[in-house]
Amino acid sequence: MNNTNDVASIQATLKNAGVEVTPEQINEKFQQLLEFKVTGPEAKRNVLRSLAFAAGIEMNSLYQNGETVPVTIGEIRPGMRVELRAKVVQLWDSTSDKIAQTGLIGDSTGVIKFTIWENSEKELLEEGASYRITGASISSYNDKCQLNINKNTTITQLEEEVEVKAQEEEFTGAIVSIQNGSGLIKRCPECNRQLKKGVCGEHGKVDGTYDLRIKAVIDNGIEVRELILDAEQTCALTGISLDKAKEMATEAMDASVVEAEITEMTLGRFYTVTGSPMSRYTLVKAMAPKVPTLVADSAAISAELEAI
Repeated sequence: MNNTNDVASIQATLKNAGVEVTPEQINEKFQQLLEFKVTGPEAKRNVLRSLAFAAGIEMNSLYQNGETVPVTIGEIRPGMRVELRAKVVQLWDSTSDKIAQTGLIGDSTGVIKFTIWENSEKELLEEGASYRITGASISSYNDKCQLNINKNTTITQLEEEVEVKAQEEEFTGAIVSIQNGSGLIKRCPECNRQLKKGVCGEHGKVDGTYDLRIKAVIDNGIEVRELILDAEQTCALTGISLDKAKEMATEAMDASVVEAEITEMTLGRFYTVTGSPMSRYTLVKAMAPKVPTLVADSAAISAELEAI
């Protein structure tokens, strides 16, 4: 196994942090990991972490000089330049002409929002594909880390699939908003972006494919969640399938009737949601009507009074 480049990289990174190690010390660590069949970027990350720990150096301090160091998403901190292996969990619609693509990537330790800037001139990522991303910078917004892909970033698609940590939460509240982009939409067949008047921001005017979704805001009086329901979950909640939505739009000659119907059915009602929190949005896996606690208490009190 030839670790020459990794050895030199680890040695330089530690030297920038004030730690002197020899190639022999680094190779010894690699050999120990090889016995447990740990190789590649994972081995490099473990060797670096082990030697830094032995020298009393925190991983975060290794990034202060702009070195690119292999990390997991769970180790990411603002100000880092990172190398990581991750899977594209979800792509979002871009809200700025300066952003070529945005969404979520994940590994076995968590998920993080990523942004490919338009001036980076990078190819767009595919939802569900796994990549090695090197030289990405980490910023922070609203106390959440974000991964930025720019001109200095290298992206390589992996043949093997990166495992993503399963995350799930339950949240009960009232739907206070159905956001624009809900209902019957069209997506680009190339990159899956939502089309705006038949135009994809990346591929221009295309024949889109229909999709159905709900983008909603749910509030429990203390905090809010932004929800995304795919076509299957939208149908389960409202009874409106993709085929039904297309029929509704055809009869009315207006696709907005689907969003209006969804709004009428859900706005102001209470639900219990189970889903995966993915930075900004929660991807809904199940959603059921819920009687609010105050209503339930009132019903119980009324029943007791009637029994007296």
